[in-house]
Amino acid sequence: MRFAPIFYSKRIFTAFALGLALPACSPRVITQATQSTHAITAAPGFLVIKETDTFTGPSEEVGDIEIKDTGLSLNCDYETVIGRATKEAQKLGANVLKIYEHRLPDNWSTCHRIKAKALRVADLALYEKEIVWNPARRLTRADFKASTDSRPFEAATSSYMRYHYDGKLFQSKVQFIVETVFDCQNSYFKGTQDPERTLAHEQGHFDITELFARRLTKAIQEQVADTKELQQKQEAIYHQISIEAQAMHDKYDSEVYADRSKQPGWLATIAQELTALQAYASKEIPLKVRM
Repeated sequence: MRFAPIFYSKRIFTAFALGLALPACSPRVITQATQSTHAITAAPGFLVIKETDTFTGPSEEVGDIEIKDTGLSLNCDYETVIGRATKEAQKLGANVLKIYEHRLPDNWSTCHRIKAKALRVADLALYEKEIVWNPARRLTRADFKASTDSRPFEAATSSYMRYHYDGKLFQSKVQFIVETVFDCQNSYFKGTQDPERTLAHEQGHFDITELFARRLTKAIQEQVADTKELQQKQEAIYHQISIEAQAMHDKYDSEVYADRSKQPGWLATIAQELTALQAYASKEIPLKVRM
């Protein structure tokens, strides 16, 4: 039996391209609840539906969210705006953000501006396109949504690291934020041979990606003092961490392919290494702003 997971490393530079070394002002957030709600804490996960995508699943509307330009907004790239809207939606008890209007930067504003509905659905897994790693959210067969047609192996996992920053005008620091992501639409699962073992193997790959996301956070903290150094060193640091991550993924596969009895030992080792890097589990570190 072969598992053949796939590991993709993707870099997201949106925030940096807008001028990482510049302090930034937050865009204005307008939130209006349509009913009494409570924040979701029990079931991790959140879905963002872009204005170009359709969503027809049964849902409960819990509020409206608008992100506007304050006139001094600099920190309002798309990833940051979506992140702020997501946090507001979660405060309302939503687990879905449905964007219905998205205004791009133009001659009047350098910001992305959105209007969205905060929704709540009973089973988020039916609609998720990606899953951000969370210790309470383990992979299930339903998370693998790619077609299994003409696929050579039992399963494949596509996971990657991405990072961005967040900061405010007149503050001397920004937050460097790393995320570990499982790509549902590029991961498949046949489940024809020992599905429980296969699923555990794929979770191991997702956990390895999380392990190296923590190592990336640690490396940035140890090697980068401020935003200027981050611009100079980020490529090399990310590249090295990606090489090391790929090597561990490959070794995990080769050893388990040769001897399936080694899988429990590997999973225990991954768990131990995650625990050893628990100090970096938030994957957020402050960086001084330096022009």
